[in-house]
Amino acid sequence: METTWTQNVVRITVVRLIVVAFTIVAFGFLFFRLSVFDLRVLPSQFVTSGVTASVFFAALASPRRRDGYIALLVWYAVLTFLVGRFTLWQANVYGAYVVGVGAAVYVYNSFVRREIVRGGVQRVASAGVLTAIANAVIMVYVGLFSWHTVFASAGFFASMVFRNLQFGTLVGIAFGIGAEFAGYIIRRMNGKEKVV
Repeated sequence: METTWTQNVVRITVVRLIVVAFTIVAFGFLFFRLSVFDLRVLPSQFVTSGVTASVFFAALASPRRRDGYIALLVWYAVLTFLVGRFTLWQANVYGAYVVGVGAAVYVYNSFVRREIVRGGVQRVASAGVLTAIANAVIMVYVGLFSWHTVFASAGFFASMVFRNLQFGTLVGIAFGIGAEFAGYIIRRMNGKEKVV
């Protein structure tokens, strides 16, 4: 019986991971085509945020959260050390994105569990707002480490914060849709019984 329960938990976790990540990346692909796969440009947030959000969302919704945290650390290491040439700046930026997106997903998950947001549209909208705020804060945080850029062109910096806010909104909406779709698939798999 324990084996069946464990297999079900693993299956549900994998569904959440794949569906949420795929939805976010596909949503980005609709708007920005292949540039979502180029980590040197802003649309790549759909890939980096998609994997980060899906791993953390699956961890929060699973009884085995420790595995999810380990997966998140492995993902951060992959982003920082294996993608491109390692620099402390790159480690800082990717760390900010992993923590920022993770925080947005954590707050979203708390809202859903406490039923602060109830309907599907409210959940998707809250995901969009939370991820937008996280992305704007991330940009401000990154700006703290390059004051010369901020002071040299405050207008450019403000436009980057606003641009990141827009990307965060799109990523969040895609995350919300992915979470709803994953929940629907899991309920169908379990015959509409209570989801783990």
